[in-house]
Amino acid sequence: MRGLGGRGAFSMAGVAAASFAMLMLGGCAGGLPDVHSITSLNAFGGDTKPAEKPKGNQPVNAAELIQPGALGDLAIGKSNAPVTIVQYVSFNCASCTGFQTDTLPKIKKTYIDKGKARLILREFPDDAPSMTAALAVRCVPAKDYFKAVDKLLAHQKDWAGPDAKKDALYNLVKFTGLKHDKFDACLANQTTNEALVLVKDRGKSYGVTVSPTFFVNGKKVAGAVSFEEMQGVIEAALAVPPAPPAPAAQTPQAKPQQQAAAKAT
Repeated sequence: MRGLGGRGAFSMAGVAAASFAMLMLGGCAGGLPDVHSITSLNAFGGDTKPAEKPKGNQPVNAAELIQPGALGDLAIGKSNAPVTIVQYVSFNCASCTGFQTDTLPKIKKTYIDKGKARLILREFPDDAPSMTAALAVRCVPAKDYFKAVDKLLAHQKDWAGPDAKKDALYNLVKFTGLKHDKFDACLANQTTNEALVLVKDRGKSYGVTVSPTFFVNGKKVAGAVSFEEMQGVIEAALAVPPAPPAPAAQTPQAKPQQQAAAKAT
């Protein structure tokens, strides 16, 4: 077989570089990059198409979207914040790790800590290892959930593989005080397994095909987006005036004859 010449080697290097760029800019779907991003993300041939719409091109009902699902929801931020961000995440996804370590701290400081936004996190396991990891974070006390999420995403290389390394997962969540036997029993809990499948299926019904995927007051944003891109979407949501409160029900006024009868009695 003939070796690659200089041009061939350059071509292969270009393909590798492009593949790496797609992985960083895209999201994770079954281990393969799947790019669905917001308008400002135009790294590929100047493509500025808007974010992908949910299946069937039906708009997402923001009020229904934020209703807790089969496992209940865990969130950070004030419940009355004007902006609600719903995030679907796979713990075996490199793009999700990038968001968690680089973008989320800025969003938290700028919006969540100031009462402007609230983040709801939902699991979207796209393979067996990410399902095991999703079970692992659901085994810890609710107060430690987000710390456990941070640890699992920051240490993917320690537990991820063709099969999740359960001992490595336990080592990452044992800071919560969870005993090893309770952890093992939790991972084997069929009810929790089935509930996680329902969480993922619900995400699919909103058009989620890649992680991370976000809904900012119902607006879909998917892929490894930067803080600046998320900031634009959040600011646009903040600029929308809140819906006026529903008018209070009015008590019917009595007819003149009824008022006169009431006075006579």
